[in-house]
Amino acid sequence: KLLRGSDRQCIELIRISREAYVRLCTHFRHKLWLHESRHVSVEEKMTMFLTIIGHNERYVVIKRMFQHFSQTIHKYFHEVLAAMMTFAREMIVPSTFDPNPDSPGAHNHYDRFLRVGALDGTLVHAIIPSSQQTVYRGRGNGKCYQNVLGICDFNMIFTFVYAGWERVAHESRVLTEVVAAPNNNFLFPPPSKYYLCNAAYTNTRGFMTPYRNVRYLLGDFCCRRAMTKEEKFNHAHVKLRNVIECAYGVLKARFSILDKMAPYPFNVQRNKLIACFAVNNFITKEKINDELFAQYEEP
Repeated sequence: KLLRGSDRQCIELIRISREAYVRLCTHFRHKLWLHESRHVSVEEKMTMFLTIIGHNERYVVIKRMFQHFSQTIHKYFHEVLAAMMTFAREMIVPSTFDPNPDSPGAHNHYDRFLRVGALDGTLVHAIIPSSQQTVYRGRGNGKCYQNVLGICDFNMIFTFVYAGWERVAHESRVLTEVVAAPNNNFLFPPPSKYYLCNAAYTNTRGFMTPYRNVRYLLGDFCCRRAMTKEEKFNHAHVKLRNVIECAYGVLKARFSILDKMAPYPFNVQRNKLIACFAVNNFITKEKINDELFAQYEEP
């Protein structure tokens, strides 16, 4: 039904278009990351996995939907998840720092100098053992969250993702620890290039933050235009940095599991998150028409 039905049916079930689904299955088959089994095709394995992360479904629901035993669902979910980790290393790669200002994604003359990307953190729901919940617990509702650091370019492609930090960790501390560890392969921008960050980070080489105690949010400039040089800088800064807010918005709108994670082991929760980033990047890099990206790219 997915291969022959309407595009809407595919989007509703697995949260990506039929074109993206077919290309994704073809890519995994071509790379030999997934193989046909006796009773389950590559397409069915991928469909089960995408349904789980797209709608936060439990194995018992997938068992009824695909008419397989729970052990079979568990086996192929983890098989696809392991393949997704290899896929993520191919999809989430550092920016090439292309010096050409006329390449796709250049928005205006500011972009010629700042064309590296935007950096920001976000929170993703997590299921944590009761003995460790204190450092992961959020404010108000008492839910637990993992802290995620991401960098995306101006085409809404994530070039770096680090997940798994505690909710209470400050964003600047997460960045400091990630940069300090060589095995994280964090790539600093070249001289005179910057990652655009919000005021939670430190203004230093390679990281450009806005002026503090000056209007910054896009909504602040709706009724009154920027007047001082500081306000003009902040307005230009937020217009460029807003790309990462849109990228996170697309990601969380596509994969509802990020809003309410299922009770998997924490390393599996982290890997599922990375898989979501990789699938999102694949859609953008393959230039596949996607209604979510189109919605968030509107003014």
